[in-house]
Amino acid sequence: MVDPFRRRSIRFDSGLEECVLVVLITLPETLDICEQQKAEYIQHGEKRKHYYDFVQRQASGRIAYAVKYEEDVDDDLRETLRLTSEQQGDRFADEFRILTEKDLTLTQIANAREILAYASDFDFEGQALVTAALQGLPARVLLADVVRVTGLGERGRRAAVALVQKGLLKVPANVRLADNALLVNRAAHEGRC
Repeated sequence: MVDPFRRRSIRFDSGLEECVLVVLITLPETLDICEQQKAEYIQHGEKRKHYYDFVQRQASGRIAYAVKYEEDVDDDLRETLRLTSEQQGDRFADEFRILTEKDLTLTQIANAREILAYASDFDFEGQALVTAALQGLPARVLLADVVRVTGLGERGRRAAVALVQKGLLKVPANVRLADNALLVNRAAHEGRC
């Protein structure tokens, strides 16, 4: 998968990993993502290794993810995470997590796919025009109003959706990105309603 924000390819091994990856790529707090990161640890006197599917780097630290279907999560996996956390600690990651299909919603995945697709336009001029328009709009704004104010039509919509990854617009939980979506406008001047 191509990450248009960091301009590189990231590999995944399953449909679930693809869903997790698209969501991680489009989160504003994601600074970088590395795939298939090896962590070594000792268990019962033997040297072992575990490959974490993704390590997400945020400003606050790194999170190592083991992406598994719910039915594949067992005590052995939990023990592996516990041991790598104890033995590797923050040299490898600050947090160690298991992510399953139950941790993501279809809305999150659909929104992330749309953000990723629109960011792949690399329309920085359109994004700059939308960013300028956002500064004069209220703190809560309909996506349709952003598009209308910019006068850019579909280009404005695509640029606005791409700005979700930059954190300028925030989609509330369980809200599908649509023209009637009420978004949080973080670019609005303070005190503006």
